[in-house]
Amino acid sequence: MRCVPKHSVGRNAFTLLELILVMILLCTVLAMAAPSLRGFFSSRKINDIAEQMLIMTRYARLQSICEGRLYRVNFDPTRREYWLSVLRDSAYERLGSSFGTRHSIPADIELTAEDVLQDGSIYYFEFNPQGYTKACSIALRDNRQNHVALVCYSPMENFELIEIRDDQHPY
Repeated sequence: MRCVPKHSVGRNAFTLLELILVMILLCTVLAMAAPSLRGFFSSRKINDIAEQMLIMTRYARLQSICEGRLYRVNFDPTRREYWLSVLRDSAYERLGSSFGTRHSIPADIELTAEDVLQDGSIYYFEFNPQGYTKACSIALRDNRQNHVALVCYSPMENFELIEIRDDQHPY
């Protein structure tokens, strides 16, 4: 039988008091940082929506060229939705893929259009089989004054995203 001397038995764990103190410190630091993080997440929301719209425009342009059909990225400001459609048999139909799904625009985001084609209350970007579209822009602004625009500078160019200040014009 082997004896272990008393002085070699060490403490290998934290006490409950030490764990509670660490948790209090972490909670205090998080409570101080939380207000500044709130603005970060709201600005991410507007950027995520704008990036999804940008992806739709690029997809619509490529599909229009590949299939030789007219494609549209549609925006309905009254229902606060956007989606992709294609011209089939003289009528525009929503795509069967996720791009055709009606995506919602949150209530705290304002959508404004400039030089965009319009069919009733629906705004749209139209892509022809040569890949051209009209120079135009859609701007998104949230209640925290984050402002992002989806802009096409000329009929031959892709759309791009720009963050704009209140004194700037998208193009």
